[in-house]
Amino acid sequence: MKLRGGLFSVILAGLLVLGLAAFAPQAAPVHAAEDDSPARTLSVVGRGQLEVKPDTAVITLGVSEVKPTPNEAYNALSESINKVAEAMKAMGVKEDDIQTSVFHLSPEYNWTQDRGQELVGYRATNTLSITTQDLDKVPELIQKAVEAGVNDLRGINFSVKNSDKLLEEALKLAVADAKAKAELVAGEFGAKVARVQSVSVQDQGSSLVRVRAAAEMAMDGMAAAAPVPVYSGTSTFTATVSVTFELQ
Repeated sequence: MKLRGGLFSVILAGLLVLGLAAFAPQAAPVHAAEDDSPARTLSVVGRGQLEVKPDTAVITLGVSEVKPTPNEAYNALSESINKVAEAMKAMGVKEDDIQTSVFHLSPEYNWTQDRGQELVGYRATNTLSITTQDLDKVPELIQKAVEAGVNDLRGINFSVKNSDKLLEEALKLAVADAKAKAELVAGEFGAKVARVQSVSVQDQGSSLVRVRAAAEMAMDGMAAAAPVPVYSGTSTFTATVSVTFELQ
């Protein structure tokens, strides 16, 4: 009986210790101090734009001949387009600045109510692109080309040669605009611009100025007239940056 009583006392003491341990307060885990508050940010859009005068013109013009046979149309076209090219060279245009952009030979049909579709011959077309940096000479170049036999004037494209540098300059203006806006707005709220969080860039290149003419205009009497004035206008280079700044 004494052995059983002693064993019972030991078991009871153990249960009391476990019970007290279960109800004892647990120590809180130790963590480094963290700031969970979100960073303050400011998003702005900066814009840069340059207006410049074009320095290059590309004149698109050509000759179209209709003859009874393909061979006759081809030979007539070859003779006419060579006259045009020689006239351009005589005006100081380099051969490297004369490029064939269209060369086409196809049957020509006529349609009537009585006879329907009839073959009337073959049309040969050759279109040249003439590049020049002398914009003041553009009206005279067109005039001389018409005198040489051009009967297909497509139009003129004006552009700028060093477009990459102009886009870079527009981008710098856009970045400066974004910084100025961010500093102004942050200052109004009693904050300062700390660092850049994200940036996206968009450049829109230049807007080409195009002077158009009728695709197959009647040229009768034009050779004797004075050169038609041509206006180059301006080319626009724009860039946009969207920037998100962190504030402090």
